[in-house]
Amino acid sequence: MPYAEYFRSATEGLIIVDRSGRIVEANSEAERLFGYSEAELQGRPVELLVPEHLRQSHAGYVQSYFAAPRTRAMGRGLSLAGRRKDGSEFPLEISLTYAADTNRGDLVVAAVVDITARLALEQEVRKAETLTSLGILVAGIAHDLNNPLQVIRSRAELLLDSPEPPPAEILADVGTIHRQAQRASAIVEQFLELSRNRERVLAPVDVNALIDRTLLLIGDELRKSGISLETHLAADLPKVNGDAIALERVLINLLTNAREAMPQGGAITIASRLLQVDEQASLHITVTDNGPGIPADVLGKIFDLLYTTKSDGSGLGLWLSRRIVQEHHGRMDVTSRPGEGTTFNIRLPASA
Repeated sequence: MPYAEYFRSATEGLIIVDRSGRIVEANSEAERLFGYSEAELQGRPVELLVPEHLRQSHAGYVQSYFAAPRTRAMGRGLSLAGRRKDGSEFPLEISLTYAADTNRGDLVVAAVVDITARLALEQEVRKAETLTSLGILVAGIAHDLNNPLQVIRSRAELLLDSPEPPPAEILADVGTIHRQAQRASAIVEQFLELSRNRERVLAPVDVNALIDRTLLLIGDELRKSGISLETHLAADLPKVNGDAIALERVLINLLTNAREAMPQGGAITIASRLLQVDEQASLHITVTDNGPGIPADVLGKIFDLLYTTKSDGSGLGLWLSRRIVQEHHGRMDVTSRPGEGTTFNIRLPASA
């Protein structure tokens, strides 16, 4: 393939630089990567394509390279940041090839590749490896904790339900022990869920029945906390293909979070509806509270693993909830206004 044809059609950005550090030529891929036309690049210092805080050191590197030139293969090249015409920066990898005594003098050909996607994939792989290691560790701890917690809960329940209950002041302490043991058991269950890396067994799920069943499980607890419940469930909804137990856990977690956000009581509304976008039908479940809302600087972090604003929180609940929804090929979003409340929206694809 002739040089000119290769230069034009190369899949990596190619930039030719002379001894003075000025750009001699750039191909169309380099133009696309950096947002400049070749005419805008020719004769300009190559530092034009380098972030401002790196330009001084880069100019020194160009000089040292021509003083002792060597070929640097892609994969063993420099990992740098590039700067586009609009000022945005992106990670890139560079390989260098030295060409001596050409008709344009000594030159270096820099092959440039945008590695944004690769770094994102590597980050996901590292995250998955971390979760796997964390899962193995916490699974053993959680199993060891589960048995004594069950004993504490069962003994507390026996005292609470005893025909001859203890004195009132002791009874209150037993109730506190029972509630905290339940909370600890819930955290243990979240860690166990984190350690389970399995495919879910999916079956048709009636969303309205799922909501009703969840409220049977947690409704009394919410009402005792001074929270009123209201439902707006659309009739004749199609089913979703899902794991009913896992989806129930998501709803329980959202309702529990809403209750904890309103220690003085409040109101929660749960709604279901069907939305049709193009040819895709999806079921939406919304959980809305009229609590204090979530500050804007916190809202973007609430689904992050191990992030929590609670002194006794694990930082797993919302992360696990969103992961469960994603495993059902759905989405979970949140909107909130401080002082006005919070709405979580779960969107699940409807079964055909």
